[in-house]
Amino acid sequence: MRTDNPALCSFKSRLTNVAPQTPTHTRPSSRQNPSPRPIHKLHTPHRKSGLFTDINHMPARIQAPFLGATRLERQIQSVLERGWASGTVDNYGSSVTRFREFCRREHIPRSLQLPAHEFVLCAFAASSARVHAGTTARKNISALKAWHIVNDQPWLGGPRLQYVLAGVENLTPTSSKRPPRPPISSAMLAELHRGLDFSAPLDVAVYAAACVAFWGQCRLGELLPISQIDRSLNEKPTRANVTQSGSSKPSTKIRLPHTKTQKAGDDVFLVDQSRPFNPRTALQIHLTVNTLPSSSSLFAYRDRHGAPRLLTRSIFLERCNTVWTAVGYPRTTGHSFRIGGTTELLLNNVPPAVVKAMGRWSSDAFMKYWRSLDIIAPLHGSNLHTKAARLLG
Repeated sequence: MRTDNPALCSFKSRLTNVAPQTPTHTRPSSRQNPSPRPIHKLHTPHRKSGLFTDINHMPARIQAPFLGATRLERQIQSVLERGWASGTVDNYGSSVTRFREFCRREHIPRSLQLPAHEFVLCAFAASSARVHAGTTARKNISALKAWHIVNDQPWLGGPRLQYVLAGVENLTPTSSKRPPRPPISSAMLAELHRGLDFSAPLDVAVYAAACVAFWGQCRLGELLPISQIDRSLNEKPTRANVTQSGSSKPSTKIRLPHTKTQKAGDDVFLVDQSRPFNPRTALQIHLTVNTLPSSSSLFAYRDRHGAPRLLTRSIFLERCNTVWTAVGYPRTTGHSFRIGGTTELLLNNVPPAVVKAMGRWSSDAFMKYWRSLDIIAPLHGSNLHTKAARLLG
């Protein structure tokens, strides 16, 4: 890494007690390097996130203004801002703020901050060692990289930064390591079926949501609102989003208006399962018992007075955990339904490619959710020579 930057030399000298060398500069000829024409700055409304608060310039590659450049840059920025989910933008903004605080605390020259020199990026990442998990450090660096993309600045993070991040990962404190979240199992669904009161519309809705989340490999945030006044309710499925196939092997399709990875939405396909775990039957019973307009939230139910109520994530999980803790299961979280459904399909010898497609996995990240490897390994990998001989014979 080059260290001839005056500000960087000064900064590193305070760490090593070595006086920086004063670089010599040759004043450029005004004839050879005429002063660039002024670049018009853009007025960008203040945003809550620190990821977008610094956008107030034309792209660095545009050396001189031209007719329409300002309008085109406004258009680029308005589209670029939609390149990240709103929640990701907020988290990245917090990481940028933490980076600024780190620079201020360490008296790092402003010329090395944003855009950030690789030395500063490495120092910021290293500050997480023995304090935070490696994933936290990587998220912070990803946020800074996003800032450079948004502001059209060169990203100087290279191999050295990657090795620093690997070191932070290896130095993750034990307190930051969490055991894998246990998946929901078919045995737990059976206990839930036994423990719920199906004369209560709420419990009917709870069981239907549990079966759909499990077999559809859904995130609860894709199905259930956070509260009774959730502003993102239009991103949750309604009764109108449910359709039935008319093929010889029937299935139920639920259109998700919005998912974590697909902002335009995606489809969940439910197929028949054995009783009492059949998600199609559980959903149909719920829609029959809790009769509401087609525009109503998919798992809305009627309370004891007959008034419609939203089944929120907190109500759903509280009802499930009440049943499960009574029979000895630990309290669980919403994500356990998605990983539980994935694990159940793998345990039942469904090809991983099919599991990936059914779960709308955009990558092979679902592989880490093979929680029951002690069962899956012999199921797929035992007696291979015997199987091959049988096929060849």
